[in-house]
Amino acid sequence: MSKIGYLGHPGSYSHQAATQLRPDGEHVNFPSFDELVAACEQGDVAEAVLPLENSESGRIPDVHRLVASMELFIVGELLLDVGHCLVTCGPAVEAEIHSIFSHPQGFLQSSKFLKERFPDAQRRTRSDTASAVREVVASGDRHIAAIGSEFAAKHYGGTILHRGISNREDNITRFVIVGKEATFDATDDMSSLIIQVSHKPGSLVHALAVFGNHGVNITKLETYMISERTELPTFYLDIGCGGQAQKLIDAMSEIEPHISYSKFLGSYKSDSRRTGRNGFLKP
Repeated sequence: MSKIGYLGHPGSYSHQAATQLRPDGEHVNFPSFDELVAACEQGDVAEAVLPLENSESGRIPDVHRLVASMELFIVGELLLDVGHCLVTCGPAVEAEIHSIFSHPQGFLQSSKFLKERFPDAQRRTRSDTASAVREVVASGDRHIAAIGSEFAAKHYGGTILHRGISNREDNITRFVIVGKEATFDATDDMSSLIIQVSHKPGSLVHALAVFGNHGVNITKLETYMISERTELPTFYLDIGCGGQAQKLIDAMSEIEPHISYSKFLGSYKSDSRRTGRNGFLKP
């Protein structure tokens, strides 16, 4: 049984994603993204599950920073519903709850509900939503609550006071699973890469034009602000074809004069739930 690493405590959204991506794996948790990536690079786990971005709050900065330098390849993706719930240790009176525990993203993604129902409750930050749920359930104190998933509530035996408290009904986190070896399959319809261009007018336009000339569709383009490789303008791209597509091979060959550096991040099959309505474009 292969070991699959994920961030945070059992019951986290990353744990849930790991069980869906690799249901037959041995799921191993890590306290930080740095340790998780290092464990995969060193072979302590076969693969690692990382959250890249959220439809509500955008990129996950700590992961975005690591992607530029990690010696790992994306081999799959999962769009996971972030269905936040308000969880208590047992039946509770809403008006008597004075403190709410969660990860900063949990507070951000449930801000409308909190403003309306718990404007005066103290926000108490925890490392992830699962640890918040675990702490609240273990406390036995019905005057505190946690924002977390139904998955975490079931895992720790909590009581769900409210379901569906996210700002958006389609609150989705995009997870990727990474490994030491790049994989290629005929069903792959997405690839990810990093390019670095000259710090001169028109450099990015000329580079991107090459993809268009070869019929390679770009579904995502983001600027790197902070990473280990930002001496020159650096960009992350998702493109709509597998890594062995001839049009991508031809484009990467032609683009060389227009870039100073490129890094192939992986070839994989896109999640079937991608749609423009949820912010994750189809390839």
